[in-house]
Amino acid sequence: MKRKFLMVTTAIALLFMPNVKAFADSPSNTENTSINIQSTKNGYINATNVNFRTGPSTESKVNYTLDKSESIDIIGTEGKWTKVSHKDSVGYVYSKYVSYNEEKETVSLDNSKKLNVKATAYAGDTITSTGTVPKWGTIAVDPTVIPYGTKVYIPKFDKVFVAEDTGSAIKGNRIDIFMATEKDCNEWGVKNIDIHVLP
Repeated sequence: MKRKFLMVTTAIALLFMPNVKAFADSPSNTENTSINIQSTKNGYINATNVNFRTGPSTESKVNYTLDKSESIDIIGTEGKWTKVSHKDSVGYVYSKYVSYNEEKETVSLDNSKKLNVKATAYAGDTITSTGTVPKWGTIAVDPTVIPYGTKVYIPKFDKVFVAEDTGSAIKGNRIDIFMATEKDCNEWGVKNIDIHVLP
């Protein structure tokens, strides 16, 4: 009799054991829930009237537009799109319209070569002559005057650029500055500016 009772008790306990485990594993009863916290970097919008979308596609709904120089927190990238946070909203902006806030690079003009150049601007989705994707900070040069990979300080922008591209019209003391949009290029036009070719 005792043996039968023990067997029945064990059988009942085994029957209810999976349910107890399932109950313990259910999300509403777990003490620790995982929260995905992503680190962000500060950035800004580098063009006017940029769409802030719900997803990484031109098919995604536009929440609103962002103006040039608006601050954003950059979460990450998905293909050609950048996931950003703006005023407590998370959305997507086409990557070429996003720039990272950079720490100012200390520039020594000692031993630099000062040139006066004719400076134009270009934009678009392309690959440079050196195989990189152009961004704000890329310039096209005549590599016989300024070799590829050379750092060039442009006082007009108080920024160091890198010679990574060339073009058929870029000959002699002439540079082409990569900008985010055609509109920015048109506003720039053609200017004679001083540059410093860094050693």
